[in-house]
Amino acid sequence: MSSRRPTRKSKGKTKVVDKWKEKSWYDVAAASYIVEKSLGETPASEPEKLYGRVIEMARLGVADDIFYDINLKIRFRITNVEGNVCRTEFDGHEIAKEQIRSQIRRNRSKIEAIQNVVTKDRARLRVSSIVITPIRCGTSTQKVVRKAIEDLVKTTARAQTFEEFAQNMINGSIAKEMKKIVNKIYPVVMVDVRKSKVIVLPGVSTSAQQVAATEVTA
Repeated sequence: MSSRRPTRKSKGKTKVVDKWKEKSWYDVAAASYIVEKSLGETPASEPEKLYGRVIEMARLGVADDIFYDINLKIRFRITNVEGNVCRTEFDGHEIAKEQIRSQIRRNRSKIEAIQNVVTKDRARLRVSSIVITPIRCGTSTQKVVRKAIEDLVKTTARAQTFEEFAQNMINGSIAKEMKKIVNKIYPVVMVDVRKSKVIVLPGVSTSAQQVAATEVTA
C-alpha cells in the first residue's frame, strides 16, 4: 500500500504583478552650477515619489575632467520634475574614508572641525573640515588650527551664495585658502573640506526641507 499522501489541486494561481513594469524611467540632471550633465535614470511609479530622492555619484562620474578625484562623492537631491526630467540641487559631498585613512600615520595629528554655516542667501549647511599634520602637534596648537579653519569656512559661507559656496567646496578653492592659513600656524600634510550636508536650501523653510529621502547609488 502506498504511503504517499494525496495532493490537493490548486484552486487557482495567484497572479504575480511585475511592479517594475508599472514604473517609468526618469532622466536625472545634475545641478547645473556643479556640472551640466545627466546623472543617469531613476524609476518611479509616479512623479511625486521622486521628490527628495538622493542620487550619489563619484566626481569622476559627473565630469569629463580627468584630473577630478574619484575619491570624492557628490550627492544631488531631486527637487523638481519636469516631464520625464528630474531637476536636482546639490545635497552635499564626502571624501572617501579610504582616502583619509591613507594619510593617517603614527605621530601625525588629525584635527577636525564640524560646524553649521549660513550662506549669503540663507542656505544652511553642516561642514566638516580636516587637517592632518606631518608630526604630532600639541593640544593648544590644535585649538588654534581648528579655530582658524572654522573662522575661514564661516566667513566664506557668509560672503557667498549657496551655489558659489557649493562650487568652491567641490573645486577645492576653500581647501586652498584653508591650507594657506594653516601653513602659517603649523606644517600640514592634508587640508580639505572632508564632508558637507545641506540642511536647508536657500528660500526653503526648515520644515519643507525635512522630507524623506531615498538613497540611490548610481
